Amino acid sequence: MVTLVVGGFAAAVLINRSVESSVRTEFARQASATARVVEGELSRGSATPGRSLAEVLGVVAAIGGHDYVEAVLVGPRGRVTLLGDSSVLIDMVPDVAELTRPLHFDTDVGGTQVAVVAQPFRIGQRGTVVVAIGTTLELVPWRDVIVRFAWALALAMLLAALLAGSFARFAGRRLEALSDASVAIAGGDLGARVKVEGEDEVAQVALAFNEMAGQLEDARRRQREFIVSVGHDLRTPLTAITGYAEAIEEGRVTAEEMSRVATVLATESSRLGRLVEDLMLLSRIEAREFSLRPEEVDLAAHLGGVLEGFRGRADAARVRLETDLVDAGPVMVDPDRIAQVVGNLMENALRYTPEAGLVRLALRERPEGLVIEVSDTGPGIEQSDVPHIFERLYVTTRYRPVRPEGSGLGLAIVRELVEAMGGHTEVETAPGQGTTIRVILKK
Repeated sequence: MVTLVVGGFAAAVLINRSVESSVRTEFARQASATARVVEGELSRGSATPGRSLAEVLGVVAAIGGHDYVEAVLVGPRGRVTLLGDSSVLIDMVPDVAELTRPLHFDTDVGGTQVAVVAQPFRIGQRGTVVVAIGTTLELVPWRDVIVRFAWALALAMLLAALLAGSFARFAGRRLEALSDASVAIAGGDLGARVKVEGEDEVAQVALAFNEMAGQLEDARRRQREFIVSVGHDLRTPLTAITGYAEAIEEGRVTAEEMSRVATVLATESSRLGRLVEDLMLLSRIEAREFSLRPEEVDLAAHLGGVLEGFRGRADAARVRLETDLVDAGPVMVDPDRIAQVVGNLMENALRYTPEAGLVRLALRERPEGLVIEVSDTGPGIEQSDVPHIFERLYVTTRYRPVRPEGSGLGLAIVRELVEAMGGHTEVETAPGQGTTIRVILKK
């Protein structure tokens, strides 16, 4: 309605202006023709206007459909002589003897609005003829325009209501399906989906809803798997600790076995503590409840120090450690988080590298940033598993027969920390040919 009203009003104003311009142009043309007729009548030898001029002006008014057609002759000395019988409009023209250009104005004659044009024409030595033409006709029939516009507005409202009602019912049915699916998901049915119809905005919402529902279902599945895996990893050390504790309590552990039992208890307790610590750390990282403290660090020297911390474990496992560290100069990083990332990668590589194998730590520069690589000569990873290796407990569950130790959260922690530092990870692997994990950090 607002659009129609504003558009109709603007159209009416423009049409009115156009009609006014056209009418005034026509008035000027008829005034010019009238002046030529008057000149012809005067050139017949009549020094003073006679009855014939009044008749001529009356004919012009009748032919043109005007209410008033008047003329005066302005002599060379400024004397004004009325041509015809009427001077209603001429008397309203200011300084008619001085008029040199067409004059358009509206005036009131007997309570009626009259549109007037007064135009001077030079007729040689006799002076100037000023012709005034006026009409009481309404230029734009506003009453008819308003009535027709009201009908058009009513018809447009009816059509708009019908179309809006039809669309509302169509969209409502589809939105009702979305509502039902939302209620189903809220009730725990994560398999609920919406049928996608069309390509409009409602269809886009349905697609987004289905995608969200799929992600929720996938998250629920991963959560169940995570709980099962964590329960298994917690149960194993707890079973060992409980079993030995009961054996000691019942006196079934001799003095000679006490040292071995203590070692087992310490190992399982350490494993249990490491799992709990990794779970808490991963939870804080995902909740962004930790802070980064970047500072200028000689990254090559720092990584070399991290690697040396694993030298004893590597020697015990008879695994060689190598470095290929370029001098990248001072780099703004959080040294503790970098050590944590590289430490988890080194620990993971040592865990899966067999005896007499090799683990290499490298630092390189690329156009996109600094690259930290940890490579091993372990069994490698199946290509189907590569997209999932940074998921919680995936590697330790999938490859438990190869290496049963570890919390299974190291790679998940690596990914979260690297992303928090604005970087990303890459994996290059092949079964039987080892694995290389890259951390790319922006300079």
